[in-house]
Amino acid sequence: MGANRSFLFASVAVTFGLAGAARAAIPPAAAQLDEVVVTATRRAENLIDVPVSAAVASGQTLERLNLNSAEDLPRLAPGLTIAGYNTPRGAGFKVRGIGTNVFADGIEQSVGTVVDGIPLARAGQGLADLIDVDHVEVLRGPQGLLFGRNASAGLINIVTRLPTMTPSLAADVSYGSGNQVKAAGSVSGPVSKDVQGRLTAYLTKEDGLVHNIGTGKDYDGRDEYGVRGQLRWVPTEALDIVLRADWSKRNNDCCVWTVNQFATRATDPRASAAFLSSITGPISQGPGSRDVNLRGQIFNLSENAGGSMEVNYKLGAYTLTSLTGYRTWDQKDNNDADLSPLNVLDRNYGGNNLNQFSQEIRLTSPKDRFIDFVAGLFYYDSSNDGSFQQVGRFTIGLAQAQAAGANLTLAPGVVLPAAQNFGRDVNTTIRVRDEAAFGQANVNFTPRTRLILGARLTDTRVSMDFARVGTPGANAFNFVLGAAFAPLAFNVETSDTSLSWRAGLAQDVGERGNLYATVTRGYKGPGFNNLLDVVIPVGTTPQDFTRVRPEVPTSFEAGYKAELFERRLRLNLAAYYTGFKDFQAQVVEPQPNGLSSYAIRNAGKLISKGFEGDATFAATANLTLGGSASYNDAYFESFLAASCPTAGALVTTPGAFCGPLLAGGANRTSFDASGRDAPGAPKWTGNLNFDYRHALEGGTWEGFAQGLFNWRSSTTFALYPANIPNPTVQRAYGLVNLTAGVSNEKLGTTLSVFVNNLFDKQFAQSLSGLPFDAIGGVLQFVNRDAERTLGIKISVRR
Repeated sequence: MGANRSFLFASVAVTFGLAGAARAAIPPAAAQLDEVVVTATRRAENLIDVPVSAAVASGQTLERLNLNSAEDLPRLAPGLTIAGYNTPRGAGFKVRGIGTNVFADGIEQSVGTVVDGIPLARAGQGLADLIDVDHVEVLRGPQGLLFGRNASAGLINIVTRLPTMTPSLAADVSYGSGNQVKAAGSVSGPVSKDVQGRLTAYLTKEDGLVHNIGTGKDYDGRDEYGVRGQLRWVPTEALDIVLRADWSKRNNDCCVWTVNQFATRATDPRASAAFLSSITGPISQGPGSRDVNLRGQIFNLSENAGGSMEVNYKLGAYTLTSLTGYRTWDQKDNNDADLSPLNVLDRNYGGNNLNQFSQEIRLTSPKDRFIDFVAGLFYYDSSNDGSFQQVGRFTIGLAQAQAAGANLTLAPGVVLPAAQNFGRDVNTTIRVRDEAAFGQANVNFTPRTRLILGARLTDTRVSMDFARVGTPGANAFNFVLGAAFAPLAFNVETSDTSLSWRAGLAQDVGERGNLYATVTRGYKGPGFNNLLDVVIPVGTTPQDFTRVRPEVPTSFEAGYKAELFERRLRLNLAAYYTGFKDFQAQVVEPQPNGLSSYAIRNAGKLISKGFEGDATFAATANLTLGGSASYNDAYFESFLAASCPTAGALVTTPGAFCGPLLAGGANRTSFDASGRDAPGAPKWTGNLNFDYRHALEGGTWEGFAQGLFNWRSSTTFALYPANIPNPTVQRAYGLVNLTAGVSNEKLGTTLSVFVNNLFDKQFAQSLSGLPFDAIGGVLQFVNRDAERTLGIKISVRR
């Protein structure tokens, strides 16, 4: 608690107290802060003038701090988090504690990702490296009104660098702990009189972090590479055309969880319980665990490609924009879900082949009008073919019998040979089509006072073809696994028409300040739970059972932005309250056969409220200081059917939530989670940073040092009823990253060294129940950030 207070006081001092410090002493030679231009309203504007809470990281900042992955963004944007995942299908960001981390292909993410104006269908597509980007905007709160696809909680807007008429070259090479090699380069310049081009390429390699003591193989490394090209044609002053194309590939042996804690007799005293620790050998447990003992394959292969054409045509003072995009995403992954040398579930495979097309036509008015606006039409169409396969024995007891060579009698006259597995295949095709008309306008009552009005009318259609069959050669599954794995085939579709809107007021204050207050109704479309490894209740059709209702947030936000003291100090402050109706939550449902499976449920209402602020201060001509903090209270106001946890301490009282396990009667599979905190939503996040530069003797070289301190308060990763101790809590932690080096502007060369996680703080990205262990087993996802890493970097700019 003392550490929490210390960080809180430090953050408040930086965010709210720099104004007093600046007023007390302003060195006359101090430099001004650079202007920050964003496209949060689909037009280029100064961040101070945009009535949206946003965190912005320039490409130069990302390069200087050696942050080049989308997964690094939470270090720079308080309130943004990403949990650990064992497949990109289940990846997803959270903004203000709200996000969608689901494996179901039929559910869209709550935090959208847009690259150069093109919305990405799945969050996993946006996990590529951030190379040669102009800037990244993390927009908080509902953002679907102007940005097309579902973005009910927020948006990550990635803008790459455009081609230039002046020839230029940039290259970066770094080497760090774990044999990490990063190489990236770009060239830009004129192709002809009216055409400019830019070509970018990158490569990232890294050894695995998790060691398999049974095979000697390492997992969770990186092997990624890609290219991106752009052509910009400006034949007249009125016409500007940009063609973009990119391709990237990931071949990573990831993503493996390790053991945070095994179940023990203290957490599950049942004599019949088979504990995973007894069959996995001498592997470690705890936050520092980096070893496993398993026999199945671990891989993640993905290929991401796409192209777009952006046309901007000036119609007098107005601009007509056409943005056409097409993208593909082909990915395959497998993990050994049992985490043991037995074949409990060695084959846990998922694959996707996604194709998406989008078209937007937008008209933008000039700003110097009584009414200025952005309005347009949007069309989106995607098709996602999914293939999922699970093969194994599904219980440790059966796997042990198989390993001993025992045949199994499943039913009278039915014998399963020891060499035969259980299994099932699921194949789905999910199609989504969106059509929308949108617009947002400012009514400028005076040069300093404006009314904000916006609306989006969206028609969404979603359909799914579903087929679940037994795996060839392993089709005896139905005797043991039951109805949740029985053959099933059906078609289902759903549609919805929604009106999203935004209204507010903005008032300029002082020389460079802006106060605003807005209310926004967002939208995230309906979908399907295509996992469907659950028993469908009697009297319910598969079509009705798999449908998931739309997620509708209503958000109230007020903020203040300012550039003070001749643009020496920049402040961005906001407070908010958001209520999500029918939040689409992924849960883990215990089944009558003793297994558990993922499912999607609509929670009644989820609340997210709090405040956030950041400040940047040019203390001197050589020193820039910054800090930010976010407080977020996210909780379920109503969630009557949350799934009972599988990793909770044992409950033996008859009638208790999620019990009894020993006192007779069937286990309860759900509980009332109303009032419980939302998973994966730390209440406090923030950072402190500095950038110091000083000319060395002779003036040819410049020395520099940069530091970044990140803080995250304790985080609970799973829902538990109040009567069960929650083992999925990551305690608060802070990370310190430092960079130092020298640069020579004349030579265009920079040499630097860096250390991340200076104090070697151990932590988990996420925690949850350990599959196939008894009650009390907990798994964790860890990454390279959870250990100290050192490196050196060479950069060239010509």
